[in-house]
Amino acid sequence: MNVTPTGVTNAANLSLFMVNVAYRLRADVHPRDPDSSVLDLKADYRGYKYVEETIQMLPEKPEPILLAFPNITFSKHWCGFSLDTP
Repeated sequence: MNVTPTGVTNAANLSLFMVNVAYRLRADVHPRDPDSSVLDLKADYRGYKYVEETIQMLPEKPEPILLAFPNITFSKHWCGFSLDTP
């Protein structure tokens, strides 16, 4: 394995960035679900991503009302979805 100082620095910076992102997302979700964890964030993201990919595979796009989930709005943010606060 070839390890360079630049690669190690990049990996460390990416890791710290992801910790900050997870902290921010948890802060947004905490008022509605105080027991949520980083694993919940990962599961939510994967679930929304699978739904988005499945909808894109359909021969015809469903009615917009079928795409409306409670408190969830699909948008083009960096993570593919955003949670609306009630």
